[in-house]
Amino acid sequence: MPQKMNIAINFINPDLAKAIAPDLESVANITVYTWHGVMGEKGDLAVKEVPNIIIIDDDPESGMVFKRMAKLRSAFPQAAVFVVSNDKHPEHIVEVMKAGATEYLVTPLSRKILGNAIEEIRVKLAECGRVAKGEVYSFISSKGGLGATTLAVNTAAALALAINKGQSVALCDMSFQAGDASVLLDILPETTIGDISRNFHRLDVSLLKSAMVRHDSGLEFLAAPVAPEEHEEIMTGQVDEIIKLLTKLYDRVIIDCQSMSISHSTIDIFRNSRKIFIVIDPSLLAVRNAVRITQLICKTGILMSSIEFIFNRYEKGLFLSVEEAEKSLGKKIFWLFPNDFSNIISSINDGTPVVQLAPRCLISKNIMSFCEKLMNKSEHPDYRGAKNSFGRYI
Repeated sequence: MPQKMNIAINFINPDLAKAIAPDLESVANITVYTWHGVMGEKGDLAVKEVPNIIIIDDDPESGMVFKRMAKLRSAFPQAAVFVVSNDKHPEHIVEVMKAGATEYLVTPLSRKILGNAIEEIRVKLAECGRVAKGEVYSFISSKGGLGATTLAVNTAAALALAINKGQSVALCDMSFQAGDASVLLDILPETTIGDISRNFHRLDVSLLKSAMVRHDSGLEFLAAPVAPEEHEEIMTGQVDEIIKLLTKLYDRVIIDCQSMSISHSTIDIFRNSRKIFIVIDPSLLAVRNAVRITQLICKTGILMSSIEFIFNRYEKGLFLSVEEAEKSLGKKIFWLFPNDFSNIISSINDGTPVVQLAPRCLISKNIMSFCEKLMNKSEHPDYRGAKNSFGRYI
């Protein structure tokens, strides 16, 4: 469910209206309406959509901003009002804020400040249930080397690229001692979740956004600490608060978890997750460990319905069949990812998600179908990534 917000612009100065347009276009999940004259002051019957935010300009010499604000606040009492002005005098700013402005933005506008101000409103709306919160999908390997990080990174990239255009996707590397996701994205992060932890007392939209790196696929990335020992600074409960804030800002949050590790932080991740994907491969060790991890997760009160098994590197005629694995797991496997070793290795070495590097290859198409199933958009709900020799779904 999207976290869409409506923003109305009511500017007297047409040049300022043109100047703010590119800044608003950079913000995900908003619909912008332009009001002319006193249209907005006539109330919700005169406009297309009731706004969550109204942005007006200020001509200090005329003093009209106070009358305009009074009328707009009366017509739309639940909307936040942003005032854009070139007046930097503290006395005027205080008067405008006392009159009910939520934000006072000085020209020339800072895209970062405007974007953070809008996101602060999104957080408040999410907290009171007026916009939907995002969904969390977490990935954990049942043993090392199964490719959970690769699947998490490419799922996030696929969602950002094609499945949910116009929506926002965050990828979080919470495999604190490995931090491999940054390598797969060819990102050298300047800030990480460790920096958020050290400044946790001031966690807000601005701090979180300053730690996120935008990838050219469209996803925004929160990196694990650069030094593995830094994970010890991340206190119990901090991960929970970070995830809760992420779900107020992004539609989809993909989390790569530490392999085989069930800690207090991991449980916080799982409790916030719509789905917990445990990655297995065609080995008895992976299946056995998956059973043990599942038992540990369920002991914390998390329902089995939240847990799904995904089979990586699937090939026909494996030593361990899907049916044998399912018998041990006690649940049908959610998805089968094919063994496409050469394309995955090329992707890793290039530092580009395979869904970008080779979008038409076998594994990329499979990941796209997986994302469609996640979003309940699949035309074939029984399909889980593979077919048998007769073309029937496995």
